[in-house]
Amino acid sequence: MPTFSSPIDIALFVIEILACISFATSGAITAIRKKADILGVTILTLIAVFGGGLMRDLFIQKGVPHIFWDPEYLLMAAVAIIIDIFWFVLAYSSKTARFVERHRHDFWIFLLDAIGIGVFCISGVRTAVVAMPADWNIVSKAVYLTITGVITGVGGGMFRDVFIGEIPMVFKKRFYMTPCILGTLIYVIYVLNASSANLDILFILVALAVIVGLRILAVVFQWNLPTAKGYNNLVEEQQKEQK
Repeated sequence: MPTFSSPIDIALFVIEILACISFATSGAITAIRKKADILGVTILTLIAVFGGGLMRDLFIQKGVPHIFWDPEYLLMAAVAIIIDIFWFVLAYSSKTARFVERHRHDFWIFLLDAIGIGVFCISGVRTAVVAMPADWNIVSKAVYLTITGVITGVGGGMFRDVFIGEIPMVFKKRFYMTPCILGTLIYVIYVLNASSANLDILFILVALAVIVGLRILAVVFQWNLPTAKGYNNLVEEQQKEQK
């Protein structure tokens, strides 16, 4: 069974399970809509859930990745596979397939996804701190921890999108990665300057509030970072002329 060193670890693990349910749902439905078979749906589901953690462990070079031996990840894998099978069974029957399509963009799924991304970002920082060389300067530590945290949060979605042949959503839509960077950086600044662990839960909540809050605002108000608008307009005009 998983072992925890503090109540904070327990709380984060509970939220990670909720995030796992959300990521497994989005991964399974995405694979189903791409007409993947049951094995493909299962693999894409696990990629969506664990891709970020795998990238983090490879990035920090901390031995065998956690997903292959850590009881916490084994439990989340079991949850992910159960969710995957649940959605596949619903989608298999034409009578219940409408339920899958109707619920693929439900707000509660999006909210859990946003919370899950935030929790995984924080989890990535807490894991990377242990492996971080003590003799690095403060800037190097901040960059290292922030990148590791963000990779943990968004890596699964990136892997999933690449496997289905799409540009990862984090690079093109709804202010996705920016909240992760800002929220993770807030927690990293605390970690690097903390004199007491008593404020840990406070800064975790602040970081989560920034990530989740900005993600919700970005979706509600349709915020996007600037793109090459002139070039995009030119391409659209050329496509219209060709038609």
